Amino acid sequence: MNTYVALLQRNPHFRNLWLARVVSNLGDWFNLLASATLIASLSGAGTAISFLFLARFLPLFFMSPFAGVLADRFDRRKLMIATDLLRAVTVLSFLFVDRPERIWLLYVLTALQFVFSAVFTPAQQAYLPAVVDKEDLVTANALDSLTWSTMLAIGALLGGLATAFFGVQTAFVLDALTFVVAAWFVARVPI
Repeated sequence: MNTYVALLQRNPHFRNLWLARVVSNLGDWFNLLASATLIASLSGAGTAISFLFLARFLPLFFMSPFAGVLADRFDRRKLMIATDLLRAVTVLSFLFVDRPERIWLLYVLTALQFVFSAVFTPAQQAYLPAVVDKEDLVTANALDSLTWSTMLAIGALLGGLATAFFGVQTAFVLDALTFVVAAWFVARVPI
């Protein structure tokens, strides 16, 4: 753990990239729980939630090969900022899903959000070697994996509490804000 802390302390550019990842992952779990809650309340069918998982994972499966090419051809930092901002707008659009006949919109918006996520991830992973020294690359990648796992637990807990106490609309707004904050952190990393 000391190795991770030392890397974060001595490398402010990696720290900003890592904080962007933390905030973004936190929002992802807010979104999942709020979306599942909304679908359950509007449809009353458990099978409707399975379509949510399809809408989240199929774009990652189909977009990943193309996303790597985009990360290689375009400015990775700008790509990460753009996809974070596009995800923020997409997640705010979830607020239009307010009755059962609009559930289809939630699936479409979720798929769109994860198309942007599929572009963000390889851009972030490919940008990492430009931010950390070669000898810190293994530590940075390990911390990134640890962060995802940790945010799964923390984000699910906080997302569940936010959804239960403040409602799904608030959870969606908070998720959109996490993408804006993540874009701000990425913008602080120099080219």
